[in-house]
Amino acid sequence: IMTKFNDDFIEEVQQYWHEHKNDIKYKKEGGVHRKVNIDRKFTLDDLAEHFKLTVGQARRIVYIKGKKSA
Repeated sequence: IMTKFNDDFIEEVQQYWHEHKNDIKYKKEGGVHRKVNIDRKFTLDDLAEHFKLTVGQARRIVYIKGKKSA
């Protein structure tokens, strides 16, 4: 069973995703034998967490629902 989402909510999620995707959430330095810089980017996991959705729901809203309006 798939959860139905309100069109306004779908639009809000998509807009938030487009504004934040590929943003760098944080940078950290790691590595044991050599120094490595790690850039943590904004992902679907973060989007799902922000809107309290599952990753599958977030992916469906961004990619599947987005195709219809585009």
